[in-house]
Amino acid sequence: MSASTALRRHWRHADDGSLARVLRGARDSVSTFADVTAASGSLLQSWIGGREVVAFEHYPPDDVVDPRRGSQFFYHSHRDGEREHGHLHLFWHATASGRRRYGRPGRQRWARSAPTHLFAIALDARGLPVGLFTVNRWVTDGHWFDARTTMSFVERFALGAVPGHAESCRWLTGFVQMYRPLIEALLAQRDRRLARRADLAQALADPRLEVLSRLPVDWAADLDALEAEAARRGRPRAVERVSSAA
Repeated sequence: MSASTALRRHWRHADDGSLARVLRGARDSVSTFADVTAASGSLLQSWIGGREVVAFEHYPPDDVVDPRRGSQFFYHSHRDGEREHGHLHLFWHATASGRRRYGRPGRQRWARSAPTHLFAIALDARGLPVGLFTVNRWVTDGHWFDARTTMSFVERFALGAVPGHAESCRWLTGFVQMYRPLIEALLAQRDRRLARRADLAQALADPRLEVLSRLPVDWAADLDALEAEAARRGRPRAVERVSSAA
């Protein structure tokens, strides 16, 4: 079963309340994608800001961080590929026990916590998402959690209006909400691959294991499918489309 087919089957069986929440987030992501494209030229340029893209450098340089929600992301590019221009790495700050730790005035922001990598989003040159993938622990460091715990962080991943990046924060929050079923499958696929190794600690540090799981996405087609399911339930279609926003 393809990723898109699995996603559509999930929406087909979702209750009305769940579908409505996903639909609001998805529509918000399309609207903000159009806004940031109009303002900056593309999502990519909203992070790059006209700089020359240097392999492995973070864009924006200090990442986009929401300290109140514990969410963080950055963009970078270091692969040659026909579809992928670069990718976003998403993190959620947690202690080793999996608890979110809030900063306090006068104390280190992320006391006793580390940015735990959730997953990454591959983007093409227009800034359109074309895939999701996970990476090994040695790639990003931070605490390591199993798929179930990591998914609980994904469910809490959200970004407020971080100064200078309010639109991309709204886009990313809505995108993650829309793709939660696939992200869950992606993390399960990651853990199944690691389970084939006798020593987990050794596997997490193995430089031969970098990308642990991967799923392609077609954002425009998936949005159309979501709108079609909403229309089947009597909800009017949104006017905006990704093809016209890009």
